[in-house]
Amino acid sequence: MIYDAYIEPSGTRIDMLFHAHQCYTMTLNNPNITDSLRKSLRVDDFDFLDILNANNLSFNEKQEKRKKDKEEKQANDIKALGEQMKKMALGKNNNGKK
Repeated sequence: MIYDAYIEPSGTRIDMLFHAHQCYTMTLNNPNITDSLRKSLRVDDFDFLDILNANNLSFNEKQEKRKKDKEEKQANDIKALGEQMKKMALGKNNNGKK
């Protein structure tokens, strides 16, 4: 049981690694992509089933983690937007001071 669960490589994981690396290589060899996209691409971007970064989490745990991360990112974005609006509003009324 331990051998099957932890030691032996998972066939699904190996297949996803092969597929993700193949897509990554084909995208990098595409002459139509920009240099910034080429530098920002990672193999994990092509992990459509979220298997490569599984960390031995169940489907429900992965879904909860994604939901929590999404809510956290949204809260941070709203906070940053509020700070930016506050900075813009206060920046106009500085009475000529720097």
